[in-house]
Amino acid sequence: MIKLPPDWTFVAQIICFVVFWQLMRWALFTPVQQALAMRAARTNGARARADALHADAATLAASVEAELAAGRHEGARQAEEIRRRAEADEQSIQARHRDQALALLERERATTNAQVAAARAPLRADADRLAATVVTKVLGRPA
Repeated sequence: MIKLPPDWTFVAQIICFVVFWQLMRWALFTPVQQALAMRAARTNGARARADALHADAATLAASVEAELAAGRHEGARQAEEIRRRAEADEQSIQARHRDQALALLERERATTNAQVAAARAPLRADADRLAATVVTKVLGRPA
């Protein structure tokens, strides 16, 4: 129970509390608060640097992606140009060989026609002579 007026122990306890509180503030509270403030400053600074690095990384990733897209586009363009040149070369090679084949075919047709005509001339004469011989033998007189 509390007595009124308080005795000297109550005043001594209040004085001890104030002295102990000042000592704790000087020895513990202030240094801990300073350490926490420095930690918060380092953390906020590191977080700001991390955010800045993250933004830089995003910018670099976007630029790399843009360069890759440009490279893909350029590669596709060059591949298309190479394909077109190859098709043109193929067309010219095919045309050249087609022309050579047609020329060879025409030469061989002319040679064959000449050989056929040369072979038919004596055969026609032989056919006429044989026909005359057959007519003479069948009819018994020359035709």
